[in-house]
Amino acid sequence: MKQSLLNLLRLNFSAFEQSWFLQYSYQLLNEARLWQWKKDVLHFVINWMSAAENMPANTSGSTGKPKKISLNKKHMEASAKVTLDFFGLKPGDKALLCLPEKYIAGKMMIVRALIGKLDLYCIEPSSTPMAKLPEIDFAAMTPAQVSVLMESEEGIRFLNNIRQLILGGSFIPEKLDQQIQHLKTKVWHTYGMTETITHIALRKVNGKDASQWFAPLPGVNIQLADDGCLQIDALQIGVFSLKTNDLIEISGKGFRILGRKDNVVISGGVKLFPEQIEKKLEGLFENLFFLIGVPDDKYGEKLVLVIERKNKAEPNENQLWKLIKNKLTRFEIPKEIIIVAEIETTSNGKIIRIL
Repeated sequence: MKQSLLNLLRLNFSAFEQSWFLQYSYQLLNEARLWQWKKDVLHFVINWMSAAENMPANTSGSTGKPKKISLNKKHMEASAKVTLDFFGLKPGDKALLCLPEKYIAGKMMIVRALIGKLDLYCIEPSSTPMAKLPEIDFAAMTPAQVSVLMESEEGIRFLNNIRQLILGGSFIPEKLDQQIQHLKTKVWHTYGMTETITHIALRKVNGKDASQWFAPLPGVNIQLADDGCLQIDALQIGVFSLKTNDLIEISGKGFRILGRKDNVVISGGVKLFPEQIEKKLEGLFENLFFLIGVPDDKYGEKLVLVIERKNKAEPNENQLWKLIKNKLTRFEIPKEIIIVAEIETTSNGKIIRIL
């Protein structure tokens, strides 16, 4: 369902000086019935234009408790400029913000618009971020948002109205990857985190130049740490020898993610990457699920499928086994299925892997 024009905030940074936007933001914030998400965007604009050198940010909490960090404005500006250059964005181009300002992806869409003097259309963050808009030159979404939009003709039309789209925050499920191939929109998958001020690498999802390998952006150097994890250096954004928990493979084309070090399951001497196996299972059942390793006397660890009841209905375990065995190799098949009442997620929808 498309959002009304009343639920739209347009900030055309190409048309007015920043001083005008500062006054405009304060004026809007005095409105008694202003939507909270609009307040968040306007407060960010005001804070960006202040004399403070740093901006507060929150990590996502997918690998532990969310934490507050501080990002230097010069580093944020440098990150924005690299993205603007990569996508060939120029003053007056139209950008779409449909992500929460509280996370780095939303913050950096605003910074790119400010630095690049873009015409920024802001709509309320939701699973179906649609509104009647002109053709959009650049937007950022999550795979979950695009999955929902792909379910309707209206949603597909909305996506095709975007010239360039970046997706981040999680893996792209196999089913969604196949659907994206039919969009005229140029789609990229991003790799990054709050600490790297959003993406430091991109891979094209559709078109003739589609790839499974992330290519680091200019100024970004990557290497394989001793434990097989990704290590990042990017001086222009203040990143020095940042070691991640992401196990990677490096080639002349870039790098690809194998899984998180803390999620790897070694069962009977076989190393299993839950994220890769989960990608194969995406779309088989509607329930939320994840794979996890648990201690086992025989195998040392065993792979377990944890699946959520949907609307309090018990999933048919026999049917689940049939679906799983048709999709996975012998070693990838979990040794047990555990059905739980609810799977916990972070505030931005990432699954918390606890049992």
